[in-house]
Amino acid sequence: MAKSQAGQDILSPDIKTTGMFRQSSLPGRFCLILIHGALAVLVLLSWLVLETKASPEGQGRQVLSSSPPQRLVSLAPSITEILYFLELGGRVVGVTSFCNFPPEVKKKPRIGTYWDFNLEAILALKPDLVLAMAHQGEGDSALNVLSHWKIPYYVGHADTLPQLFRLIEEIARLTGTEEVARRKLPALEARVRRVEARVQGLPRPRVLMEIDREPLITVGRSSIQGDLIQRAGGDNIANGIDQRYPVLNLEKVLMAMPGVILFTGMREATTLPARKKYWCTWDMLPAVKNNRLLWIEPDLVDRPGPRLVDGLELLADFFHPQK
Repeated sequence: MAKSQAGQDILSPDIKTTGMFRQSSLPGRFCLILIHGALAVLVLLSWLVLETKASPEGQGRQVLSSSPPQRLVSLAPSITEILYFLELGGRVVGVTSFCNFPPEVKKKPRIGTYWDFNLEAILALKPDLVLAMAHQGEGDSALNVLSHWKIPYYVGHADTLPQLFRLIEEIARLTGTEEVARRKLPALEARVRRVEARVQGLPRPRVLMEIDREPLITVGRSSIQGDLIQRAGGDNIANGIDQRYPVLNLEKVLMAMPGVILFTGMREATTLPARKKYWCTWDMLPAVKNNRLLWIEPDLVDRPGPRLVDGLELLADFFHPQK
């Protein structure tokens, strides 16, 4: 830990340059007792404010305190949804401009976007915990400025539904809402199991999820959307690519012959007619022949939050209607 290392740096010069530890005089022993006492206090403080790295499967940097935080700032829409799921809306004092669910969050102060947050706005809110997600903005390099201002922060990570559920449990632990998580998480997990059981053994349609068309960005094996497609009974045509959002060329898509084409991403649903029209020029594709093209609300598949389960059920119903 950083503080333990700092403690070593402080002690080592004294040990090397002072002879008091080798003397048997009473004053020397008394000083030694005082130093040991000071060290004990430092160790105790290092446990009260602790920086650790969580498990590889789960979360990133986390900063813990001795009591549940009461003033929370969210740097990601997914984090905001998790906080409200854990019934922490009353403790949320700041959110990003993209946080739009649940509806009551629209009344919360805004601190900028998740890739370009306003440090002054965050400082003015006096948070005792800031929560962010990995794979956003400039990552830890942007969040390190919070450490300079002694603001505790936590970075979550979830690229699969199981990781999402563990993330919710971890945030519940950090905020003292474990009872809420124990009460509400089992229902989400049960819904996922029902979907997986319903699609088990069924033929898997080949699926292209288009995030953007120019360039053609899709979802790879390590993305949360890729996990949803597989669990919903689909076969992601980019599943063999170990990137979150790879770029495909048209030739590869045509060779994959997708039976379903999904549209999502930052663009509005109003762009759907133009996006559909483009793919309909390739009428040899099973997805085009059978009119299996669907716009899906980005918030239900892009945000690692509780509503991902809604997105999973929607995908399963589209992949396997009347099943």
